[in-house]
Amino acid sequence: MNLKRRFLTTLCVVICLVLVTIGGCKKSTEVQPVPSGVLLQSNGCKQFLVNAAGQLDNFGPGPYEDCLEFQYNGTNILVLRHINAGFNCCPGEITAEIDFNSKLITITEREQEQGCHCLCLFDLDYEVVNLVPGVYTLRIIEPYVDEGDQVLELTLELWSATSGTHCVQRDYYPWN
Repeated sequence: MNLKRRFLTTLCVVICLVLVTIGGCKKSTEVQPVPSGVLLQSNGCKQFLVNAAGQLDNFGPGPYEDCLEFQYNGTNILVLRHINAGFNCCPGEITAEIDFNSKLITITEREQEQGCHCLCLFDLDYEVVNLVPGVYTLRIIEPYVDEGDQVLELTLELWSATSGTHCVQRDYYPWN
């Protein structure tokens, strides 16, 4: 009887160890979404009109500001507008590479060609999907920002639905 009891106890211990091992080694079936982004459209070459009082007659940032507007839906979509992005007046196709490196999102803007001897300001619209809530640094790399100038960059705390605008001042062509 003692031998039978030992066998059953040992068997119970082995079964418990197997169950714990199997339960502890389960792989998560939940897949973390991979963020991705796309340049939706570009609008420009912008013209800024001056009214009779000598003031800019426009709505939004003036021609000396390089701005980023953002709107987050609180779960996974970030909509961006780069206002007054400097490009050649005849840029051909404007493209952007969006790189996700941990909590840093870098958008590198490019133009296909420099077809004219002038620069203009454009507005570019982006959409980033599968961006889970968290804190991110967003950096825009622009083709005509002088070396050593302030980069258009901001830290976004995306925990819930939020929106805002961040601008840097530019005092040289094409921003003045």
